[in-house]
Amino acid sequence: ANGGKDVDLELFRRNRESQQTLASSSVPGEVSLETLHKVAEQGNVEKFVLVHPTESNKYVGVNIYLDEAGMLRRLPLNTRATDYAQRAGYNPAPQFYGNVFLGRIQAKPVLRNIDLKMGKDTSFDASWLQQAPMDNTSHQMKLNQMTGRNETQAAVIGTDGTEKKEKGYTWTQTEEEIEILLPITNTTDIKSKDVTAKFLPKSIQIKLKKEPVLVVTLFERIDPDGCTWTIDRKDNNLILTLEKSEQALWPRIED
Repeated sequence: ANGGKDVDLELFRRNRESQQTLASSSVPGEVSLETLHKVAEQGNVEKFVLVHPTESNKYVGVNIYLDEAGMLRRLPLNTRATDYAQRAGYNPAPQFYGNVFLGRIQAKPVLRNIDLKMGKDTSFDASWLQQAPMDNTSHQMKLNQMTGRNETQAAVIGTDGTEKKEKGYTWTQTEEEIEILLPITNTTDIKSKDVTAKFLPKSIQIKLKKEPVLVVTLFERIDPDGCTWTIDRKDNNLILTLEKSEQALWPRIED
């Protein structure tokens, strides 16, 4: 994605009525021009290309504009925006934080804004979104042809069975849960009664024979009632399974 310098504020000014805000809730909100200017002046606007302008879509693209510091500012996950990206062919889809702005542009022969109509153009059944995976694939194929590369989208940390190493443990994830592997020197000396696992909405605490072995403050919330642990005596691991409160991929596990 490009930085805030690439955002055309004049385009927003002329057509803010036709742009949609993808709020964290299921109902699109509205953003004032004053708010947009404040965000832009702070240099926090980032552009994510949701649909690349290509010959197959007559060079009509769709962008998501977001707060580039949303994750650092601990803004809530915007699962609706992530759903758009997933339906546009991004797999795994990136995560967005806080409110984002959805805008459609005509890239050729001249750059201009195209209105998005509430409902017809913002629903998941919208024709442009249905065609988006093909358009984005077409764009990537042409890019690969021009550069001589064969690039694909990089996987999100901890996905596709790839373990992410942390200090003292490793973890993997799906949209629904986190799995932590905590090595134990010798599981034959460990009984179930020796394990104390405390699962809280934003942290986990593990003790073996009353000695703390793992304390983690989590990046996002989990459902303590859906969390479990088990002893893997074959590979000498304590396996922790954490159920996420919201279905989304995390960029990291620790806060």
